[in-house]
Amino acid sequence: MVAESEAAQTKQAESAHSELQSLKEKLVETHSLVENMKNSLRIARNQKLGPNQGRMKLGYNWKLQKRLLKHLGLVNKLKAAMTGAGGSISIEPDGNCIAVDHQAGENKKPEESCQLEAEISSLKSEVTRLRSALKTAETKCHAEETQGTIEIKSAHGLVEQIKSEASSRETELLAELEKANISITDLKANMMDKETELQCISEENDELRMKLEKTMSRQRESELEKELNLLNETIVDLKANMMDKETELQNISEENEMLRLEINKRDSDKGKTNELDEARAAEREAIMKLGLAMEEADKNNRRAARVAEQLEAAQTANSEMETELRTLKVQSNQWRKAAEAAASMLSAGNNGKFMERTGSLDINYDPVKGRVGLPYTDDLDDELLKKKHGNMLKKIGVLWKKPQK
Repeated sequence: MVAESEAAQTKQAESAHSELQSLKEKLVETHSLVENMKNSLRIARNQKLGPNQGRMKLGYNWKLQKRLLKHLGLVNKLKAAMTGAGGSISIEPDGNCIAVDHQAGENKKPEESCQLEAEISSLKSEVTRLRSALKTAETKCHAEETQGTIEIKSAHGLVEQIKSEASSRETELLAELEKANISITDLKANMMDKETELQCISEENDELRMKLEKTMSRQRESELEKELNLLNETIVDLKANMMDKETELQNISEENEMLRLEINKRDSDKGKTNELDEARAAEREAIMKLGLAMEEADKNNRRAARVAEQLEAAQTANSEMETELRTLKVQSNQWRKAAEAAASMLSAGNNGKFMERTGSLDINYDPVKGRVGLPYTDDLDDELLKKKHGNMLKKIGVLWKKPQK
C-alpha cells in the first residue's frame, strides 16, 4: 500500500511539474508576442515618409551662368583697354550687338584694333550661344519644377495614406495587446494555482519519503543482524579450514624443498650440455660465414677476370683501329700524290712548249708571231689533248691499284 501510494504521488508530482513547465513556456511566448507588438506599434508611430528628393539638377545651369559672367568680365576688360587706347566699346541693350568706335589715335595701332575686333566678335557669338543655352536650361528647370511639385503632391497623398494605415494598424495592435495582457493574467493565475498544487504535492512526497526511510531502516537492521550471525558462523568454519590448510601447506613446502634440490642438480647438468650445444652452433655459424665469404671472393675473382678480358679486347680493338687509321692515312697520302701528279700533268699538257712542239710541225709556223692556222690544225690539237688525257687517266689508275705498304 505504501509503495502504491508513493507511486501515485510521484506520478501526480511529475504531471504537475510538466504542466507547470508548459505554462511557463506559454508565458514566455506571450511575453515575446507582446514585445513584438510593442515594437511594431513604436515603428508605426515613428514611421514618417521623407520628402521626395527633387530630380532638378542645376549644376549645368550654374556652369552656364559662370561662363556668361566670365565672358562679360572679358568684355569689360576689352572696353577698358579700348578706352585707354583712344577708342570706345558699347554693348547694346539686347546683348546681341557690340559696337566699337575708334578715335583719331587709333591709326597708330591698327593691328591691335583688328585683333580686338576679332576677339569681340567671338565673344559676341559666345554670349549669344550662352544666352540660348540659358533659356533652354530655364525652360528645362521650369518643367522639372512643375514635375517636382506634382511628385511632392503625390508624396503628400502617399504620406496621408500611410498615416491612416498606421493609425488603423495601431488600433489593431492595441486590441491585440489588450488580448495578450488578458491571456497573460490568466496564465499567471493558472501558474500560481499550479505552483500551490506542486507545493502541496512536494510536501506530501517529503512525508512519504520520511515514512519509507523509517520502514526501510527497520527492515535493514533485521537483515543486517541475520547477515552478522551468518558471518560469525562462516568465520568459525574458515578458522577450522585455515588450520587444516596450514598443516597441508607445511607438508607441501617440505616436498617443494626436496623437489627444488633435485631440480637444481638437473639444471647444473643441463647447463653444461647447453654450453656444448651453443659452442657447436657458433662453430657451424662461423663455418657458414666462411663459406659465404669464399663464395663472394670467387665471384669477385671471376668478375675481375671478366673485366680484364673485356679490357684486353678493347685494347686489341684500339690497336686494330690505329693500324686501320695508319693505312687510311697512307692511302690518302698516295691519293693526294696521284692527284697532284695528275694536276701537274694536265697543266704541263696545256704549256707553251707542247704548243711549240706541235706548232713546229705546221707548214706556216712563225715562232715569234705564233702559228698561222691551217684548216685542219684545230682537229689535230683536239686529238693530241684526248690522247694526253687518256695516258693521264691510265697513270692515275695504276697508282690507285698499287698495293698499300
